[in-house]
Amino acid sequence: MALWMSWTLDGVGSAGQTVDDFAAVLKAFDGSLERSRRAFTSDALAWERLKNSAAQVRARLLHEGWDVLERGEPWSLAWGGVQIQIMPRD
Repeated sequence: MALWMSWTLDGVGSAGQTVDDFAAVLKAFDGSLERSRRAFTSDALAWERLKNSAAQVRARLLHEGWDVLERGEPWSLAWGGVQIQIMPRD
């Protein structure tokens, strides 16, 4: 099932893309978070806050997000400095 995802990481920016499946959602989100580390080279506390928020979002994505998307419904969450929206494209 193709999915459209968009996300915002406070202090970094926003992105969006179409992905093929749920595994690709996780890969895109994790990759974006890893690349965002460069934006916080001088502010370790802000990076820790963002990383902790992203971990909460990822955990919720793996549980409730998966269930909602499997039903063919859109899912979104904002937690701390992270916002994510995912919509089925099929």
